[in-house]
Amino acid sequence: MAYVSYSRQDGPSEADQWADLNWRIPRPEILPSAQDAKVSAGAAWRAARAGMDAYRAYTESGDAARLDAAIEAFKRALAGRAGDTPQFSHVNNLANALVDRFEMRREALIVEHQSDRAEPQHGDDMRAALKDHAARIGARRKDLDEALVCAQWAVAARPDDSPDAARGLTTLSRVQRQRKASGMFQYSWRGPQPQSVDLRLALMPSAPLADRVAALRRVSSSKPGFRTAFETIVKILPRTLAWIGPRGNWRQPARETADALDDLIGLALYDDNPARAMELFEAGRGVLWDRIVGHSAPTAVRAKAAAVARRMDRAADCLDEHGGAADLRHMAEPHRRESRERRADARLRRRRARQQKIWDAMSSRAHAVLRAEAKRHDTGKPEATFLVPDYTRDILPAAAEGPVVCVWRRDYKTLAFVVQEGHDAPRVLELGHSWRFDKDMEEYLLAIDDVSSETREQTVRKTLEQFYPMFRKLPWYLFGQDYDPGDDPRRIWWCPSGLLATLPLHALASFAQNADDSDHREPVKEVRGAGARDRWLPGESARRRMATSTCLLDVMTSSYTPTVRSLVWARETRDAKARANESHQTNMLLVTSDQDSGLESLPGSAGVCKQIQKLVPPNHLTLLTEEQASVRQILRAFDHHEAVHFDCHSYRDPRNPWRSGLVLHDRPLTVEDLVDRSADRLDFAYLAACATALTDEQLPDEMITLAAALHYTGCPNVIGTLTPSTDRSTARVTRNLYSGLISADGRIDPEECVRLLHAAVSAERTRLPDHPTAWSPFIHIGI
Repeated sequence: MAYVSYSRQDGPSEADQWADLNWRIPRPEILPSAQDAKVSAGAAWRAARAGMDAYRAYTESGDAARLDAAIEAFKRALAGRAGDTPQFSHVNNLANALVDRFEMRREALIVEHQSDRAEPQHGDDMRAALKDHAARIGARRKDLDEALVCAQWAVAARPDDSPDAARGLTTLSRVQRQRKASGMFQYSWRGPQPQSVDLRLALMPSAPLADRVAALRRVSSSKPGFRTAFETIVKILPRTLAWIGPRGNWRQPARETADALDDLIGLALYDDNPARAMELFEAGRGVLWDRIVGHSAPTAVRAKAAAVARRMDRAADCLDEHGGAADLRHMAEPHRRESRERRADARLRRRRARQQKIWDAMSSRAHAVLRAEAKRHDTGKPEATFLVPDYTRDILPAAAEGPVVCVWRRDYKTLAFVVQEGHDAPRVLELGHSWRFDKDMEEYLLAIDDVSSETREQTVRKTLEQFYPMFRKLPWYLFGQDYDPGDDPRRIWWCPSGLLATLPLHALASFAQNADDSDHREPVKEVRGAGARDRWLPGESARRRMATSTCLLDVMTSSYTPTVRSLVWARETRDAKARANESHQTNMLLVTSDQDSGLESLPGSAGVCKQIQKLVPPNHLTLLTEEQASVRQILRAFDHHEAVHFDCHSYRDPRNPWRSGLVLHDRPLTVEDLVDRSADRLDFAYLAACATALTDEQLPDEMITLAAALHYTGCPNVIGTLTPSTDRSTARVTRNLYSGLISADGRIDPEECVRLLHAAVSAERTRLPDHPTAWSPFIHIGI
């Protein structure tokens, strides 16, 4: 992984360095003494408030004049009659403002320097220009020198476990990074080195999660204390993930948590710990789903021990409070006097310590409640827990019926975590690099939404062909050198993350007439894992079979899963039904609603509905159409049917994926409606509508889709589409599927839907090989 860190430095121990910082720093000239005070404490406080207002205006407008006004106001605030000790808020805020001004001026200087270089100069003109350039650099560096002095004092001014100390450490780390990037940092200075500052910030419980993770990324994994800091951060993840906020405020906290988890996954790989990396990967999957649908601990605790949950809510709110300015967490809210500032910080410290004890005690009581509920009811769902998933207990069982490939991208690299039986830890494969990934995915997502575009087919074909070389060797790596897919390719489950979740990985293909087979001899790099090899080189038999296949459909039968654990839950539910001998005639629900929707009619889908009515006996088929196809009727029917087929239009809400839905007679059936209704009775569901499995681009790890909603609420087999598809192609694939899925007596075997869908999609590909939009959208989610 490309996590670059500063190298370790020889010199005094870390304890000595912090002693130097805390007790031996001389009083900076920028901080006035009591004898030099020129304004009263009230005037100083008003100046600090004016500085905060000016700084807020600068963050909103980017106006340099506002930033200069804020710096002057903070300097005036430091001249107040507050004794020999200046106020922390004034010093910390001044340091941050000075760094901001240095960054702004440095960018302007770079632009100015580039324009100077565009005009060649000679002799005296060049010497004068260089002298002027050096003078301007020195003037800019003065801000960093003053910021460093302020940041040093701010760290020493507060106890180690206080939010103010965390804020001061964040400021000091920021100043040190800027000095090093500007070539100003010297390791002979008295005080801690940059990595020591970052390590201490990572260990500080009062610092925000994002700041702690960012600081740990800058620390070398060989530095003493790295693993302690890493595990300390991982320990607080359950609280951060479980109490993420109400559904109405889901997007921002979920995005911040996903970014922090991505950093932690990279740190785990950097520390050569693939099992922990996979646990963190799974911990960040479907956080909102677990909370809302009912798989998570908070839902169960709130239902069975409401008082315990309320106290945990209050504790979590307090422990996540940073104590700074309301909208600027790196800036401190100024108080009228230093004594009030210290008391406010001390109160918050005491409150955090008290709430931490409450959280620990209530967590123990919550676990007792959850264990009792798990023993009382065997629902097939996992025992809710506040812990990060354990690889051996929670993740490895998902590979009992085939390998699970979790695809993750970071720092331009695409990696795959392979969960497979016979391996105690996941194997991590480096699949390839993509420097234009974001731009290519943006073009792809725009193309699939524009059904009428002439370039849509071309863009989809180019995207599938671009990613195919990354995955073409994967089947032989998973199943062995002598693997021959034949007529019955082996199963694999995909669990993609990020924007990769919007790609049809199962349908990656090469469309060239004379495909370049030179990469067959290129090795696959296994970067981490138990018994990992540096390279895996395909054998001669594997290379021969690669040469005869131009699509992953030829060599693997693919399914998808929103989370690895959901496979385990779905199989436990299936096995529980088998033990209960729930073998009876399948009741099927058929929903069609396009006559009154005002949208384009679907003649191909109408033919599919007629086919289903012929195959399923009338006494086991419920048809809801026109006025009967209402949201209320459909949700009620879930309790009396084992299979459902939706044949209608759909729409996606780009701003709120919870409101994406299927177009019905009265109103849309949204994701929000589905999560409020259990689908445990269903064994099979087919959503024959456009993009019912396409996730939200802003939060792809959450898989907030109609297909995922049915799977999360209990349906073990769901078929949906990743992109809009044509009516004719959808009708052909669906007819081929149902002709084998529904037996002569009208029974449906959900276990066969994956194999039959694979055959139907392959037949459509044979018919239209150069039109991937006709066969790539269809996917199976579940077991």
